[in-house]
Order: sequence, then C-alpha cells, then structure tokens
Amino acid sequence: MHEADEARLEEFIAFCREKNVQVVEQTSDVSAEFVFIKLIDILKKRIRYRHDLVEREQAQPLKVKEVKFYECSYTYKPSKFGVNSPLSPYNPIKTKDFAVLYRERIYYLANHEEQEKFLLEPSKFTKNVESCPNDLLIKPRVSVIGLPKCGKTTLCERIALKTGAIHLNMEDIIESYIRRDAIYAFNLRVRTMMQGQSFGDDDLVKLLHRRLQ
Repeated sequence: MHEADEARLEEFIAFCREKNVQVVEQTSDVSAEFVFIKLIDILKKRIRYRHDLVEREQAQPLKVKEVKFYECSYTYKPSKFGVNSPLSPYNPIKTKDFAVLYRERIYYLANHEEQEKFLLEPSKFTKNVESCPNDLLIKPRVSVIGLPKCGKTTLCERIALKTGAIHLNMEDIIESYIRRDAIYAFNLRVRTMMQGQSFGDDDLVKLLHRRLQ
C-alpha cells in the first residue's frame, strides 16, 4: 500500500509540473510547523498581492530579442507611456531590455527591479492611466436587475465609479435617442410623444443595441 501511495504521489507531482504548477517537496524528518512556515514564505507574495492575482497572470516579461517582433505586430502596441517606464516616467535613461507585455500593450521598464514590481501589481501602475484596448476579445459586462426602487441605479453608479465601467440606463438611452435627427428617432417620437404609444420590447432592445455599438 505504501508503494502504491508513493507511485500515485509521483504521478500527481509529474502532472502538476507538466501543468506548470509549483511543487514544493519537503523531507519527512522536519516538523509540521517548519513545513507550514515554509509554505507561508512561498505563498507570501500571492497572499499579499492577491488583489492582482488575475491581472498578474496576463503580464509576462519579454526577452530582448522578442521585443522587436511584438512591436512590429498588428495586435500588440506600445502603451501610452511610450518608451518611458510607468514607474519612473521622467527617468532620462530609456531602455527596452526589461519590457513587459500586459493586456495587448508593451511597457518598457527602466531596470530589473521595476520589472519585478510591475509584474507583481500590473494594474496598480496602469489603472486610470491606460484604457482597456479595443482589440481585446473578452470585454466584461455586468447586468444589475431587481425590483423597482431596490437600489439598482445607486449600485450601478458605484460600480461605474469603482471600475470605470459605463453605466447604461434605459431612461437616459431613450431620452438621448428620441430627440436625435434621424428617421428611426423620428418614428419613435411620432409613436410615443404624438400617438401616445408605449415602447415595445423590440424597440428597447434596438435602442440598447445601438447604444452598445
């Protein structure tokens, strides 16, 4: 049974390493407290910077010889900082030896220490500075639904304030489109303001679709 357990353990360790999962091996002649301290030390950065856990997985350092290929591509572009480092934008020394690829953008850090800091917390140095690129395939969307007067608008405003997302309110969308100088808007005005008809579901969906576009 002991040999079978060891075989399964070795198989599991090989599987983890194949998936690039960090494996920490400890001998059985140390105390459980020492193993616990060792694990905490290894996980310290992940726990301390856990708010950037997802963003950190999207940032990757570039080798010097790789930078020129990413710069020449149509998908990846330099960030709004240009050749300046987001950590020290006024540093007179410019280099491309410590570049980082993050969210379809290339950031040029001044040295290895700045590169390590950027890789730990990429969103800290780009939030509210670098807008989300339009060429991302996945764009987050949030829908808040609920009963009337339950606080949906207030919650949406807070989410928009915290994340920079755009708050879409159907009343504002209707108000902005119905007064436009366009055929579709004119027909809506005739049906609603002159004939007194209410908006149908198809009309609301069309308006929302136009606003998203």
